[in-house]
Amino acid sequence: MNNSFMQRSFRTGDNQPICAAHWVHAGQFGDLLLIETAGKEHDRITEQITRLALHGPFNLIAGDEWLPDRDTLYRSVRRHTLDVEEALERPKLMRPMTCLQLLDLLMEADLQDRPTLVLNFLHHFYNDDVELPLRDRILEQCCQYVKRLSFSNSVVVLVPHLCTDDYKRFFPLLAAIASEIIPAQNPPEEKILQGALF
Repeated sequence: MNNSFMQRSFRTGDNQPICAAHWVHAGQFGDLLLIETAGKEHDRITEQITRLALHGPFNLIAGDEWLPDRDTLYRSVRRHTLDVEEALERPKLMRPMTCLQLLDLLMEADLQDRPTLVLNFLHHFYNDDVELPLRDRILEQCCQYVKRLSFSNSVVVLVPHLCTDDYKRFFPLLAAIASEIIPAQNPPEEKILQGALF
């Protein structure tokens, strides 16, 4: 495992720290941790979901199609406890299909008193079928709700690093509200990607 994958603490709804991966922030409420990923951290994300599930309820907003399947989570939780079913019921899974639904789910999460983990936050903002001014406006509102969520509980947002114009347009808006940003350890090199496209 990479040495930079160090241990930190994550605060649950009852303000109790739990041991977690480097990208789950130890800090005061009002902190919003933004993690830029390389897009290949499925095992680490699965382990993080497991650790959070072992310690209490939390919101899990899956911005894209990927989530660990139930069997994988079951095996992961089983390594830590015999109360597997109880632990697997703790994450409140929310899965938006559009950027508008993401906004609705963030508003719903704001009414609950739970930590929140958002996977691939910007995924639905890359949809060219939605007009750019609308995506800009919805992203601004989503950012406001994510920041508001962080005032009462820990919030961690994961965004895969991309070499696209949309990423370069939207990521800085999200980064502007973050308390801390952890950059991708191995972001894709633009020259390599451009060479593959042309």
